[in-house]
Amino acid sequence: MTRKEKILTEAENELASRVRTAQIAFRERELSKAKARPELSEAKAKLGYIETCLDHRALGIRIGSGIKEVAGEKNAYIFTLTQNELEKEKESTEALIRKLELENGASSGEDGEKYYCRICKDKGYVKDENGIDRRCICFRKIFAEKIHEASGLPEGNFELTAPPADLYPQIADKEKYGISESPYDNAKKAYELAKRFSGDFGPGSKKLLFITGAVGVGKTYLACCAGQFAADKCMYVVYSGISPVLDSIQNRFFNSDEEREAYEERRDFVETADMLIIDDLGVESVTDKRYERLISLIDKRTGEGRKTVITSNYGLTEIRDVYGERLASRFADRKNSMSLRLVGDDIRLLKKTGK
Repeated sequence: MTRKEKILTEAENELASRVRTAQIAFRERELSKAKARPELSEAKAKLGYIETCLDHRALGIRIGSGIKEVAGEKNAYIFTLTQNELEKEKESTEALIRKLELENGASSGEDGEKYYCRICKDKGYVKDENGIDRRCICFRKIFAEKIHEASGLPEGNFELTAPPADLYPQIADKEKYGISESPYDNAKKAYELAKRFSGDFGPGSKKLLFITGAVGVGKTYLACCAGQFAADKCMYVVYSGISPVLDSIQNRFFNSDEEREAYEERRDFVETADMLIIDDLGVESVTDKRYERLISLIDKRTGEGRKTVITSNYGLTEIRDVYGERLASRFADRKNSMSLRLVGDDIRLLKKTGK
């Protein structure tokens, strides 16, 4: 079973568990109500026996003696009624139930309490405008949670809306930051472009996002915002440092089948996740073979329409100097990739000093 299949199964099992919990809670509430309202409980039981008779007659089968015994002497006459008499008895019993519920303050919407999700009534699917079954929002929320848990994304409030206003200077200083606009305005544009990148998985969309900037200007945070945004849309996401990614795609020997299976599961997830986030390119020691595998991984994912986000302290010129023209050209390809540069002061130092 692949990592993706495991995540999907976990989400389905979680939904089933929540549905069971809701059903148990509903039955407990109904039992409590029945104890407080014996007349209503008796009427509902009577309706059940009437419906049992109607079902058996529709199927052309006889009522078992066990059912009659449970029904008791008070309801014994139900099993002797004709079809028309049963229909009339059902109608009058349903009217009595409605009357008793109103007298006891029961609302007409109370029946919805037995469902974990009132939208799909715990089916997990709803019909779209074309009449096609689609996963309900109740499942999609759980699925997104499971994707996040398996992604490796750090815990935090990663909102791909606007950059933290208090962490990016809002006054332009070209001499200090190297750009004519303020660091905040520059970051705001970067967030807007990252959101566009993370929300469009369609044909022709850009597949590679390169986020560069000095230490502590929020590159990792922006990458995590992009990952959370994609995960919320139920896209499979993997977040990792560069070294673990390179380790997961290199050839290696194994001491056991379990070790091999774990490696192959990890490698498959890195290669086929909808979005792969590689943090801090440039901190690893690069050999020729590892470098070639990195380029092959990026090309494979781009060719299959999967998105890759890479952060680095290096700019494009330094990427070219360290890794060569082949990798730099992937980041510079305007058709398939997008490059964002964040500027500002070291956010970690600002937080530490409280300035």
